Amino acid sequence: MTPPRELPVNVARVHDVRDFAAYLKSMADDFDADRAECERQVREGKRFVESRWSSTDIGDFLRAWARWLQDGCIREGAPFAEDVDPLKWQSLALQIHAAHLYE
Repeated sequence: MTPPRELPVNVARVHDVRDFAAYLKSMADDFDADRAECERQVREGKRFVESRWSSTDIGDFLRAWARWLQDGCIREGAPFAEDVDPLKWQSLALQIHAAHLYE
């Protein structure tokens, strides 16, 4: 039996649909804050801007989510296959957390 994974704090708090809705709002707020910070850095003339999000729009995000599922959950020997099936609210939050970083 593999030891349990340490989940990001905001993902570990998701246990039901209400927690998941709050998680989605916090991710949307974080995305907006990250975009604003990146725009501020660009206005100040910074050439290389660091972002917490690998995606800059919903299409990029959904493609990153699909790639993470393929690489981390679907392919043979995928390291997260047991973390997302059967589907739970927390596993959905884990998928979104991973997708926001995945390139």
